[in-house]
This record gives sequence, structure tokens and C-alpha cells, in this order.
Amino acid sequence: MSTFTVLSERLKEIAGNFNSAKIMVIGDIMIDEYMWGSVDRISPEAPVPIVAVDEVTTRLGGAANVVQNLSKMGVTPVLVSVCGDDYNGKQLSKMLSGIKCSSEYVYKSHNRPTTIKTRIMARQQQVVRADRELCGDLIGDELKEILKNFEKALSGVNGVVISDYGKGVICPVFLENIITACNEKNIFIAVDPKERHFEFYKGVTVITPNLREAHTALGIPYNKNIPDEQIEMIGWQIINKLKISYLILTLSDRGMALLESKDKRFTHLSTVAKEVYDVTGAGDTVISIFSAAMICGASPREAAFIANHAAGLTVSEIGTASVDVDSLLKACQK
Repeated sequence: MSTFTVLSERLKEIAGNFNSAKIMVIGDIMIDEYMWGSVDRISPEAPVPIVAVDEVTTRLGGAANVVQNLSKMGVTPVLVSVCGDDYNGKQLSKMLSGIKCSSEYVYKSHNRPTTIKTRIMARQQQVVRADRELCGDLIGDELKEILKNFEKALSGVNGVVISDYGKGVICPVFLENIITACNEKNIFIAVDPKERHFEFYKGVTVITPNLREAHTALGIPYNKNIPDEQIEMIGWQIINKLKISYLILTLSDRGMALLESKDKRFTHLSTVAKEVYDVTGAGDTVISIFSAAMICGASPREAAFIANHAAGLTVSEIGTASVDVDSLLKACQK
């Protein structure tokens, strides 16, 4: 287990560069809706709890949560995505505007609705989740328009984050175009992956799977309790398979592991979360903060250290959450 740390002045130097960074986020955007209430009785119609809803809140989800994480850090985000040409799509655009992110490169589709995940919560516990969505790879006008938007938006960005939630925006044809264009311009590419697309991520800079996704990608049975030696072995297999520079394996309550191809170095950073209430959106935090730090001059281990502390703050809250620079700097220095 690593005791690697980053000095206070170095942290401030890296964070001080966030305001000058411009990062494109590509992926599946959605609204996370929460219905908050309490349970006092069981339904007479079926053996299920009745939740008396007191409040309904909405948050940015999926790739839009990556955008929110970057925006809160002071990074300028550029979002390329697809949503429905519907009421919820308009609400999503308003929410993005609220964090100073333009919807200019978000294509409004007539063929699919805006994705909404509704979580019904009773006394801070999730009772059930209902998803309203249409999954399927982009085709026709959707694919043509998002390719155009990507090409227009790429000018001037310092890096690209691909947030693949498997809803259809990230499809093989689009991935090939993204990776080819970024590699030609030597632009940093980070991917929060989906297992079924692993073979298409070849040539990116870094991917950030969790341990279950890593097992699935290699076709081996999942085991959350494997020792560091086996985690490292799985990591090198993925790096060699995809020809990537770095790999971050998120390990839930065990923290994260960083593998660096060039230096052949494996670093396991233990979790810094004091209490884990909800891991929703933790992967968004890791990829956004790691990418921002790398683009702003951090070494891979420095970036992983900062991202690990950001994730520790995120999982201590219920629902998708993001952290600001001051909170992150304080957490990193404890």
C-alpha cells in the first residue's frame, strides 16, 4: 500500500492551473432525479413499501456529472452529447447553463428521449430506481450531427474525457473518429469505460474501470477480495491489450490502483473516505479530477493522489456529488 503524498505547495500549483484548462467531455448525459420521503406502511396492493414523498430534487448525471465536476474545479468544460428533443432535454440544458456549460454541441434527437434515472429514497436509503431511457448506438442523423459537433468543438481543447454509460452516444464508429483525431493532435484522452466497448478503447491515454469491469473485460470470474499482486496482474493485462499509457483501477472501499506503462510502476492508494454513504458518481469524480490534474501538469501519481481524495469526499454524500478546489485542497492536506 502506497504512502505517496503531495506537498501543499505542489497541490496549489496544480490546482492553480485549472482555470486555464479546457476539457471536452463526450458521453451519455442524463438527469438524476431523487424522490425523498419516509415509509410508514406496506401497500395493501402488493408487498412493497409506500413512500410518502416530501421532496423531489434533480441533479446532472452521467457525462453531465463529469462536466459538473470539471466546472466546479474551475476547468472550462465543452460538452458533446445527445439528448431528447423534449421537455426533459430543455430542463437538462437549463441545468447545464446553471454551471456555465453551453449546450451548443448537444444534439437534440427526435428519436430518443432524454435519459432520466429516478431514485426513490426513504430515510436516506434507496428503495427502488426507475430508468426512463432508450439505449442503442447512434445512427443516421444522430451520428452525423455528433461527429460534426465533435470536429467543431475539438479546436482549442487540452484534453478529452469519454464518459461511456452504454446508452448509445459512445459507439464504435464515434470512438474510432475521436481516438484518431485526438492522437493526430496529441490530445490527452481519458475513458470511463463500459465493458462491451473495451476492445475499441485502444490508443487512448488512460481508462478508469472498476475492479468488476476489469474482470469482465478480461473474461475472468469476479473476485473483490483478490490481493494486490493479482490486481496488478489484471492491470498489466489490460494495459498490454489496449496499448494505453496509464490505467486506474477503482477498488471501492480499498481505494484505487495506478499502473504506469512507461515506468512499469504499480501504486495502490488506500481509500481516504471516512464513511461511505453512496458510490454514485464516484467514477465521474475520479476521471474528471485525474484528467484535469494531468492536463494541468501533475505527474500520474500526483493526479491519482488528488483524484483519490476527491472520490473520498464524493462518496461521503448521498447521490451524485462534486467537490470544489478549496475542499479538495483541505482534504489532500489532512
